[in-house]
Amino acid sequence: MRLDGRDVTGGVESRSDRLYFATGRLAQGAHTVSFTARTSDLLRPRVAKTWRFSVDTVPPTLDVAAPRRGAIVTSRPARIAGTSEPGATVVARCDALSAHTLVPPSGAFSLSLGLPDGRARVMLTATDRAGNATSLRRDLLVDATPPSLVVSGIEKVETDDTPKAEVVASDAAGAPRVVMVLDGQRIVTQQSSGRIAIPFDKLPEGLHTLVVTATDPGRHVTRYRARFLVDSTEKLGKVTLVYGARGRDVRQLQQRLRDQGYYHGHLTGVLDHRTMAAVKRFQKAIGIAPDGIVGPQMLGGLSGRIVVIQHLHRLYFYLNGKLKKSYPVATGQWAYPTPNGTTSVTWMTKDPTWTPPDSPWAAGAKPVAPGPDNPVGMRWIGTGFNGVGIHGVPSSEDYSIGTYASHGCVRMYEWDVEELYNWVTVGMPIIIKP
Repeated sequence: MRLDGRDVTGGVESRSDRLYFATGRLAQGAHTVSFTARTSDLLRPRVAKTWRFSVDTVPPTLDVAAPRRGAIVTSRPARIAGTSEPGATVVARCDALSAHTLVPPSGAFSLSLGLPDGRARVMLTATDRAGNATSLRRDLLVDATPPSLVVSGIEKVETDDTPKAEVVASDAAGAPRVVMVLDGQRIVTQQSSGRIAIPFDKLPEGLHTLVVTATDPGRHVTRYRARFLVDSTEKLGKVTLVYGARGRDVRQLQQRLRDQGYYHGHLTGVLDHRTMAAVKRFQKAIGIAPDGIVGPQMLGGLSGRIVVIQHLHRLYFYLNGKLKKSYPVATGQWAYPTPNGTTSVTWMTKDPTWTPPDSPWAAGAKPVAPGPDNPVGMRWIGTGFNGVGIHGVPSSEDYSIGTYASHGCVRMYEWDVEELYNWVTVGMPIIIKP
């Protein structure tokens, strides 16, 4: 008896018709046993036999290359790939689902498991031909389908400028990221599963575009897009108008633009491209941004506007596109210049109380009650420039009109500013030039 070529006959025991011998500790891998016997049988005086066997007591290796830890599975069925011992059988199980494959000679295996969206615990087991097994667990997040997205409450024509609308977004793999964009401006970004209110607040009349996107953990995107019209009033000046607005208020806008020579089409009552072009031409003419938005400053400009030319020491008041009157004024001295640019009337008051500004020239001064000696006279027309207004002067300061004498404000004779005050409205444009 020989084991791997080594004579082990001395250790053989005979039990009935069987022979036994102890192999001792065998190395992993292939081994050979050979048996030779001589007998008195004339027909078969010699018997020889050789056996080969393998020793395998080591569990197979098992490595998972895909999906990586922390990765999100975005396809169905989920593909699981890795390496193991050639010839081993790899089995993947998740609850009642299972799949298996035989590892080829290359050692690289791949199998597919139809996992539903959500969190999944997959047990992988590699079993070699000797029955040795290696197992590992891989926790996966499966997200193979786009999120659900429902937007409700938006009608094609809204008669309320604060419509009530909401978004419901959900995904089995986790809370989707919801982004709402109104007319190109992002209004909401929120990670949420459930209902989200859309924060509409005083929408201008006209066409609006709402785009809502929901992005799930697997980066699948569901998109909602709606275009709707807000038509909340028929009175011009009550709300802001944008492209697509319609009604009597738009017809009045077209009429005013026509009266001032900026619009030449029919009074359609629709703020279309032609009307929008006229709005922008008018805005450019009065010195405000030509954005096509008919807001307070634009509407104020339709009724009137104030233009101050500093080097002429004159204020020009235009009503309905025509010069109604000009007045002599005083503007800022060299140390306290009157700012140039376009602003608007922000607030107005009669018989104001003068409060000393936070400036070195007013250090130690005390407030002055309304009356003929008030430094700003009997009328105040506030502007968008900080601390700068159009106001009257007491009679003792009349001499300053027509010069650079103020601390940044525009001074007028008292009788002139009282007349101007009656024509001016909040929101009316003010253009100050050098």
